[in-house]
Amino acid sequence: MGLSPYRAEKTAFFVSYYPKASEFDPEPSEDQKAFHDFCEHTGWILAATSAQMQIFYNERENPTPIETDPALEVGIIHRAAKKAFLPLYFVLLAISLFSSMLFISTLLSDPISLLASSSNLFTGFAWTMLLLLCITELFGYYSWRSRAIKAAERGEFLDISGHSRLLRFIFWTALIGFAYWLITLIMIDQKLMLVIGLLMVLYMALLFFLVNIIKQYLKSKKAPASVNRTVTMVSCFILSFAMMGAITFGTLRAVQSGAFKPDRENQEDNLTSYLDELPLTVEDLLDIEFDGYIREHGGSESLILSQFTMRQHARFDSGYYAEVPSLEYTITAIKIPSLYEICKEQMLCEQDERNNKRIPDGHKKVYEVHDAVPWGAQEVYRLVSQDSGPMNWYLLCYKDRIIEIKFDWEPTPEQMKIVAEKLSGEKS
Repeated sequence: MGLSPYRAEKTAFFVSYYPKASEFDPEPSEDQKAFHDFCEHTGWILAATSAQMQIFYNERENPTPIETDPALEVGIIHRAAKKAFLPLYFVLLAISLFSSMLFISTLLSDPISLLASSSNLFTGFAWTMLLLLCITELFGYYSWRSRAIKAAERGEFLDISGHSRLLRFIFWTALIGFAYWLITLIMIDQKLMLVIGLLMVLYMALLFFLVNIIKQYLKSKKAPASVNRTVTMVSCFILSFAMMGAITFGTLRAVQSGAFKPDRENQEDNLTSYLDELPLTVEDLLDIEFDGYIREHGGSESLILSQFTMRQHARFDSGYYAEVPSLEYTITAIKIPSLYEICKEQMLCEQDERNNKRIPDGHKKVYEVHDAVPWGAQEVYRLVSQDSGPMNWYLLCYKDRIIEIKFDWEPTPEQMKIVAEKLSGEKS
């Protein structure tokens, strides 16, 4: 019913398992109590229990083992594992495997959005660590069981060999990943993501605490295990739904009130006009005066790279949306040089349709090499429609950043120079 004794100085310890036990049981069953009494008569004192696991100690010299049949011991341990340990780890294995595959797929198909988000990086990293943990635990258990069965056939007990070093590695690696995520959000001043992240950490801790209180309260009231399990699970669902709803509602209200964007002002008609600061505006390029512009600035940043999209256009309800010139551009800043070609290739493929078999030849949009000198860039590509000609859509490659920019008009050489001065990041 357990593992072989372990002696610490003059005290021996023995771990046994009772497959029928549950963490929701209000007290030990009659069979367990009888077993505890039997053990006490032979010098084994119950030290602690946790669901199916029972730990005994014995201070006598050379105590008689509680369990003397290795085959029976292995069978009991496996029945206990099938009830709690194995189902949980197989579920976690499936979830972590799916999430890790999704993480790798995104890394291959859209590396920019993934690498530019410290939250996505940490989440994918955490799922990968969980996958490693599940594989290690399951492989370790089945490997031990296979060897334990062979040892039992020889009438021998087989001790469990742990993998504490790997577990410590996973723990510290995950902790370092969490610290990276937290430091990144603080350094790049992403207040919204920082608040959401901290709220989620608090949410998980508080949910675990409250659900455990409910479970322990029902146990103290001697509620049957089935009742305790049902009430605890329902309470967990209700609490998680309510708490997540509160976080979502509070965050949306804070965003709408401008708590994270104090420069967004409310208009008299209660519509929000976005007045974000932009490094390049239509007014920098054209002689125009228009008070109804919306200026939007959004994106993400990590210690590896950043990508921000800026838009300037008339309000949709202003009546001038189609008449007033607009401007849109995306700045991708690469902080690790080895990632530059990967980012450039992705940004070229996002709009270039030459390999898209669903679009017939002659109707595709493709990037063609353009004169880089007016832009002060290393390389420039212009999007060209095969059926209507060149478009005012450019991809500008500078030393440590790539800029995708769209105009409502044909830019002049003077305007190209202004773009380089404002967006290239290079000092003239």
